[in-house]
Amino acid sequence: MAITTEQDKARPTGTLGVERWVQFAYAACGIALAWFLIKSSNAIWTLLADTVDVVPEPNATIIAVGAGLISLLAAILAYRSKKTHTFVVEVCVELSKVTWPARKETWSQTIVVIIVSVIAAIILGVFDAVWSQITDFIYNV
Repeated sequence: MAITTEQDKARPTGTLGVERWVQFAYAACGIALAWFLIKSSNAIWTLLADTVDVVPEPNATIIAVGAGLISLLAAILAYRSKKTHTFVVEVCVELSKVTWPARKETWSQTIVVIIVSVIAAIILGVFDAVWSQITDFIYNV
């Protein structure tokens, strides 16, 4: 799948530019799909083995190989789909335009979030304690 001229201008410098992130996204989605298929297959197979006496115990190797092949096929089909590939390339191009905050700025904003969360927790805790006392007084009368 070819990258358009506009997308090529937004490319960061490097060997593959945006295309390496596109390929990484497909690989990551394929691995996530394989993990999901392995876990769900094991769960379903174990559930069947517990309820039906004829079903043998699940074979982890067969399940892993099958899930790997299915996820590889799904990743290849998604990569070859023009609509999906265009969407993924556009997302990667837009993410390459993002300016991420520096470490110091991220740290200071994290401290602000923690302080505000603690203050909000204290305020809500006080309101909860007051409301609890009020309701206890009303119900006990």
